[in-house]
Amino acid sequence: MNWPVFFIVLVAVILVILGLIWIINARRLDRLHRTVIQSRLTLNEALTHRAAAASDFSSSGALDVAGAILLADASQQSISQAHVPLSDDGLEDGPGHRRPTRQADEDRLTTESNLSRTLRLVLDGLEEGELTEEQKRLLDELTEARENVRLARRFHNAFVDQARRLRSNAFVRVTRSAGGAPMPMPVDMDDV
Repeated sequence: MNWPVFFIVLVAVILVILGLIWIINARRLDRLHRTVIQSRLTLNEALTHRAAAASDFSSSGALDVAGAILLADASQQSISQAHVPLSDDGLEDGPGHRRPTRQADEDRLTTESNLSRTLRLVLDGLEEGELTEEQKRLLDELTEARENVRLARRFHNAFVDQARRLRSNAFVRVTRSAGGAPMPMPVDMDDV
C-alpha cells in the first residue's frame, strides 16, 4: 500500500466532508435568518391588527368613558409606532448594516407592552352579557388578535432561539458559517 497516496486521499475526503458540513450549516442558518425575518414581519402585522381591533372596540360604546379613552390612546400610540422595527439587530437590513440605537425599538416595545397592560385593565371584569351583538363581535375580534400576537411572538422567539443555538456551535463560529449576518434578537414585551 502506498501510504503517501492514502494520506492525501484521506485528507481530501476529510476536507470534502468539512466543506459539506460548512455548506449545510450556512444554508440552514440562511433559512433560519429568513424565517426570523418573516416571523418578525408576521408579528408586526399581528401587533398592527391588535391595535386596530383595540381602537375599534374602544369606540364601540362597550367600555366606560375612562376605559374607552385609555384604550383609544394606547391603541393609537401603537398604530403610530407600527413603522418602527421590533428589533435593532439589523437582520432585515442585510450583512454588515447595524442600526445605531435601541431607543426607537425600545419605545416600540414599551408602547406595545402598554397596550397589553391597558387591554388587561379595561377588559378585566367586562360583562359580556351586557354587550350588543356588534360589541361581542368586536370583542371576539380583539380577543383573537391578542392571541395571534402571543402566538406570533412565541414563534418568532423560538426561531431566534434556534438560530442563536446553531450560531453558538463551535464549528459554525470557527468557520464563520453565518457570514456577516447579525445575531438575531428576541422580541421581549408584555403580550398577555
